[in-house]
Amino acid sequence: MSKFRILGARALALVTVLALVSVTCFAGNSLWKYQSSHEIKWQKITFTGSLLLGGDEALICLDPETGKPVWKRDDLQKATAVQVEEISGTPYLLVTKNSGGTKLFALNILSGETLWQTDKLKGAIIGVTPIYEKDLVLILTSRSQSDANTKPDMIALKISSGEMAWESEFADKFELHQEDGAGKWAPHYNLSGHQPPIYEADSIYFTYAGLHKYDINTGKLIWAVPYDVTQGKLKRGNAQAVITNDVIITSAKGELRAIEKATGKVKWKSQDFGAAVAEFAVKGNTIYGRMGGTFYDFAKRDWELKKPLGVVAVNLASGGTVWKYDGASDAITNMHFLEGQNTILIADANNVIGLDTTNEGKIKEAFKIKVEFKRKATAGRSAMKVARFGLGGIQGGMKGLKDDKKSEDVPVAILQQPNGDLVIRGRQHVVAFNPKTHEIPWAAQYEAPGMSGWQKYSMLAIVALNYLQATSVSSQTQYGSSMNDAANNTRQSMLSSYSNIMNKRYTATRSAGKFMHMLTNVEEGGDKGPGIVGVNMQNGETAYSLVLKDREPNYEVDEVSGRLYNLKNKELQAFSIQ
Repeated sequence: MSKFRILGARALALVTVLALVSVTCFAGNSLWKYQSSHEIKWQKITFTGSLLLGGDEALICLDPETGKPVWKRDDLQKATAVQVEEISGTPYLLVTKNSGGTKLFALNILSGETLWQTDKLKGAIIGVTPIYEKDLVLILTSRSQSDANTKPDMIALKISSGEMAWESEFADKFELHQEDGAGKWAPHYNLSGHQPPIYEADSIYFTYAGLHKYDINTGKLIWAVPYDVTQGKLKRGNAQAVITNDVIITSAKGELRAIEKATGKVKWKSQDFGAAVAEFAVKGNTIYGRMGGTFYDFAKRDWELKKPLGVVAVNLASGGTVWKYDGASDAITNMHFLEGQNTILIADANNVIGLDTTNEGKIKEAFKIKVEFKRKATAGRSAMKVARFGLGGIQGGMKGLKDDKKSEDVPVAILQQPNGDLVIRGRQHVVAFNPKTHEIPWAAQYEAPGMSGWQKYSMLAIVALNYLQATSVSSQTQYGSSMNDAANNTRQSMLSSYSNIMNKRYTATRSAGKFMHMLTNVEEGGDKGPGIVGVNMQNGETAYSLVLKDREPNYEVDEVSGRLYNLKNKELQAFSIQ
């Protein structure tokens, strides 16, 4: 087994690399199998923990305990994954049916029954935004799902009843992005490459074509500040907008803007930093933004590295550059702020870097610790393409790198742990870092599995892990009292049942989010082949191992219930990972 090392003055605590399967691990036990008469095209874990399956047979919801159908909707067969939208934190499941016009069904996710339906949509759904405080779901549609440039229609419906609150047309045309998993010859486009809108009180702000402010209650445009936001065909190249004080801070094509909420006046625009600013945070009087990263180009179907790579600090009041660090090399993770240390932590292909935030003008590195990911050469090494990114969407890192760099494993993400340690992850490597002592409590390396498409599956697992860390895995009843007040007895009973399920699931989330799942070669109980191991991010031990016997796994992990679901053709199999 090759070694994974981190070098530095205070890195002497590096432990011996863990074996592929620790003595503390156990094999994932098979719980049940569900067999369909038709191919199952996709699976989704819902907020309640149930499992949605879509295919030619029907839209099906399975009980995660038994694998038996809770409900089936034969009339909604052939619904694609993008036609099924859960309104997170509510029992409402939206399903689109494009037959004789667009019909939208709102189902009770617990029973599958239709709560309401409407045929008032003017095209294919490209985006859904719930506004819980207003009992609204805002739906954007395109007249043609194959049109990459559109001026969408907007319709606001009451979540509780489906009643239309208002409809409008977006003020400007803008570019859409190809759906993830869409076919090459019949691509569909949606809002997956844009950041979602943000709202405050009675106003909602969209960053699809500059910055547009609408009245949530009426759908009327209040003001618009159009400017180009496109990063070619790259997804999520711009950061999520942030409301602070009397302004909204936005990111577009390497520039930050501060726009007054009341008037739409551009208070300031920063310099062009020459690369996408896909992540930023406001701390006191300073905005810190991560420059560059690697983003998926859906037109080229490849990963593209955007340079320069580094961090920039901008004055919140004036937009002037306080300092700029562009010394990251060949990769960059997300930023992590070390509280009480005035330090921003990032990692690139070579180092863990701490940036001193107290300086102006010339930035000072508080520390710089050498990182070295090494992998034993394999027969498929020349074909390996390894992720190198920084939370700008689904990212990797192929274009813009020399061939000898593309096969290297590099730090991918920095994840905070409850004990204060940070976990730095690559495709096949993981290491813990103590930000106070700069010591390495543990490290582990896993061989790349001999299976097709492992790069894609590894990337999806990392992106899912980042999302889990960045958002709450619990989703109780996010809707406000307006839904409960408006609900009749039947719906009140439904909401009560949903709340009971979510309260139980919320309690279980306290032990969730502590594993990362690595694709590797596994040998367990006489079985041998590509599989998954679960690494406990708090101590580096391998908690479980699972031989999937599938060279192209299509799996979902629900840490809350401790289950892994693997989908293959007509069969779905559930495994215990607790």
